[in-house]
Amino acid sequence: MSLDVVKLFKSYYARNTVPPPSSIERREFAFSLFNSQGMFRHIAFSNGEEMNSFLREKVPQHAYYSTAYYSDPAAQDMDEKGWLGADLVFDIDVDHINTPCKVLHDTWRCRDCGAEGWGMVEKCPSCGSERLDRQTWVCDQCISVAREEILKLVDILEEDFGISRDEMYVAFSGHRGFHLHVENKLLAELDQEARRELADYVRGLGIDPDLYIVKARRGYVYRFKPDDPGWRGRIAKLLMLREEAGAELAREELRRLILECVAEARANIDEKVTMDVKRLIRLPGTLHGKTGLKVLKLTVQQLEAMDARSVLEKAIALPDEPVRVEMEKWPKRVLTSVFPDEADERTLPLYLAVYLALNGKARILGPA
Repeated sequence: MSLDVVKLFKSYYARNTVPPPSSIERREFAFSLFNSQGMFRHIAFSNGEEMNSFLREKVPQHAYYSTAYYSDPAAQDMDEKGWLGADLVFDIDVDHINTPCKVLHDTWRCRDCGAEGWGMVEKCPSCGSERLDRQTWVCDQCISVAREEILKLVDILEEDFGISRDEMYVAFSGHRGFHLHVENKLLAELDQEARRELADYVRGLGIDPDLYIVKARRGYVYRFKPDDPGWRGRIAKLLMLREEAGAELAREELRRLILECVAEARANIDEKVTMDVKRLIRLPGTLHGKTGLKVLKLTVQQLEAMDARSVLEKAIALPDEPVRVEMEKWPKRVLTSVFPDEADERTLPLYLAVYLALNGKARILGPA
């Protein structure tokens, strides 16, 4: 199986030219190779032609580049690279979000009592153990949730920080979500602490509802208007959609409504990625080694115009010729496909078979 995947990846890189990231000569690159342990990093290229020659020769399973800019990106010691700044990057991964579709494709099994089931659980509902084996998959409903999170983030960055969407681009990671990149010279100089504060802001952390309410005659009311800037106006807009918020309320009731609005409007990012000023991140245009899908670069406007199904279809880079696939426990929904009935063997397009096989749960039997 692995040799066939290498051949498919090799054919992809032979037929396609991967666009280089901006300021390629200042970026560090890193790669994981098929049938090889560890990551090969501290690699630098002068131009896109060099980078594509490497991809065609080495055929990596995973390809990354640094969000940071360095004076000497090939230096083996991180302290000798000469950090010059870093793009501001946000990561949204549905693996951390309990989407309603998880009961259709994710499974768990308790290592202690043997109980098993579908969906996302933090610990075994039978014995309380946290020692769980999990099998997780992604479908268009998952990606739709991640897409909504990215668009909420874009709105916050535009409205509250004045960052132009012309300085942003989105990358579908090829697996469970999206990365939002901001390339701005001033923001590139932000240190780790400043990026942490920004990450906390977009997640709505530290909002004290008591600072947003005021005493009225018979209770409490929200003190700000929808056209107020930042979280004050954002919460006001959402409160307008809640009938009960139009009246004077008990203090605790209004506090609860405000916190619900914050939870609805916040962007569910992975703060560790945003804080990391030396992050390696997937290279757009390359293939994800766990799915065979393309890391897809999009403008914000393109993402707005697409639904999740369109994103997944555009990320398909491998052939769709039919092949026979066997698998012990099939998800009921994966990518854009639905498997409502039980079966040991199915005929699937090759790209979907590769996705299932790269996760180690399916076996490709041959052409249909």
